[in-house]
Amino acid sequence: MAALKTASGPGVEATCLAGAAEPVCLVGAGPGDPELLTVRAVRRLEAADVVLHDNLISEDVLALVPRRAELINVGKRCGDVKDRGLQQQEIHDLMLAHSRRGRRVVRLKCGDPFVYGRGGEEVEFLAEHGIATEVVPGVTSALGAAASCAVPLTHRSFGVNHVHFVVGQNKAKQLPDLDWAELARNAGKQTTIFYMGYRSLDSICQRLVEHGARGDTPMVLVESATLPTERTVHGTLDTLPKLAKEQEAGTGGPVLFMMGPTAAFPAHLDKLAGGRPWKRQRLAANNDDDAC
Repeated sequence: MAALKTASGPGVEATCLAGAAEPVCLVGAGPGDPELLTVRAVRRLEAADVVLHDNLISEDVLALVPRRAELINVGKRCGDVKDRGLQQQEIHDLMLAHSRRGRRVVRLKCGDPFVYGRGGEEVEFLAEHGIATEVVPGVTSALGAAASCAVPLTHRSFGVNHVHFVVGQNKAKQLPDLDWAELARNAGKQTTIFYMGYRSLDSICQRLVEHGARGDTPMVLVESATLPTERTVHGTLDTLPKLAKEQEAGTGGPVLFMMGPTAAFPAHLDKLAGGRPWKRQRLAANNDDDAC
């Protein structure tokens, strides 16, 4: 159990104390902006005794956890070979150990627990060990980015009526086994969102073009979606890899990118607005005087 002690400091003992196990709550933290948390998510955080959180949870979200609760960082940065983080089994063991000690456990996960968050694996493990669970949904990063950057995932006038969520790399850090021909064939009538794929951006674009996707298919890369540091890089299948490198994307936060006709929607709004501002300025979190 040395890994447990290392992860949580003096908190988790090798032998769990006797008593009824507490349920474990998997909470989606959303894409980063604390104002996008659900009311239930905030309530679960406020009641927690211990919070096991991903590495990329924003400081503003973690600030909602009461001081009496124990915060344990169990995450790692995607693609960072120097940052091992905790392995999934170690996270499972931590949840189980704290629950069996009678502590109210919150497993705080980026985005939504059931969208590329391994929430299903964690619920399976806990069920196998007789621990009840609750899952509180969160705004997955794709939806947060789409709203924040004005990129509708579907739009009748653009002929876009399908949405695909895919991962950009597999466990071996290689291109995943996707139906690339289908993605390329329908690139002009669907929106495809790539999670965790920035390091494979060149290869993804090349693979799609090889399978027949048009090189001028619009794309947009979003970094740190919904946060004050959010930024976007707009391009096409042909141009986005180079533009992303020139603008040093991926150095300031998590990245996802979208492909499809509506990736060019902000430029469409620019034309409609005729030079007038169409996007409301981001307000400070504590400024409620003119909030929506």
